[in-house]
Amino acid sequence: MKPSRSVPTLAMLRAFDAFGRAGGIRKAALMLEVDHAVVSRHLSALEAFVGTALIDRSAGVRGLTSDGAEYHRRITAAFQEISNATLMLRKRHDQQLLIWCSPGFAYHWLSPRLSAFAEQNEDIAFELRPMDYSPDFAINEADGDIRYVRDAAATALPAACRWFELAKPLIYPVASPALAEAIATRLRGPRDLLSMRLLHEESDMEWRLWFASQDIELPPSAIAGPRLWHAHVMLDAAKSGQGIALANDFLAKNDLSSGQLVALQTSEHMFKPARLGSYQFVARADRWHNGPLARLRNWLVREAS
Repeated sequence: MKPSRSVPTLAMLRAFDAFGRAGGIRKAALMLEVDHAVVSRHLSALEAFVGTALIDRSAGVRGLTSDGAEYHRRITAAFQEISNATLMLRKRHDQQLLIWCSPGFAYHWLSPRLSAFAEQNEDIAFELRPMDYSPDFAINEADGDIRYVRDAAATALPAACRWFELAKPLIYPVASPALAEAIATRLRGPRDLLSMRLLHEESDMEWRLWFASQDIELPPSAIAGPRLWHAHVMLDAAKSGQGIALANDFLAKNDLSSGQLVALQTSEHMFKPARLGSYQFVARADRWHNGPLARLRNWLVREAS
């Protein structure tokens, strides 16, 4: 007998969605906070409803059949659309902001200033999440994102998003006062830095671009020096005398003011001014003029200027 309705129950679909994402009945049960027997019963009911096997039970595999994988893809998309629609309604009038940000910028510049934003916007519940990668705006993972983007990087703006350039800072080499003094007699120009210990984030690309800005062409082999991944970790290493780092005022101004770091650019003619990228603020286009987000954007522009 054919089912009297064309859509399975929500319980069946939720169990199947959880099974596909978790990769097993017991894991799906934990995700849904129900007994595994309940999940198993809903899965069997769903297979009976659609009239085909969705789960491959051969040899205890418990994976999805080809029909099951295709059905799960479409079910997941439908659930995501429901989630997006619900979040949009909830966020349209709320006063909450979740901002992702590259860790170095968050640690050295944004976090110390958040108290000023909070004082001016007491009605906004603000959450800052330092992350190494950008959020997925398609699923409302964040309200906005602040990230440093190199000019040479081939980055595409996420779909249905807007952005603005927060700042395009000068990039310059820095070191601890002790190290700067120790290398002073050897540092006559930018090429001399290649014989010294250079500190990197995740790659040597920033140094390569900086040397290119000084009209120095480098071989394809990697530039020596440790990879420390985060700007604040790299600058901490520089402060302790472990090597020379590239920085900008958003990352190093406080350490320069306190004397924990010094800029190695001692004269205008030694190093050419270099602007290698910019800090960009990105958010969903349909949230761009949302009250709290617009207030944050305007505040960021004032602070960065």
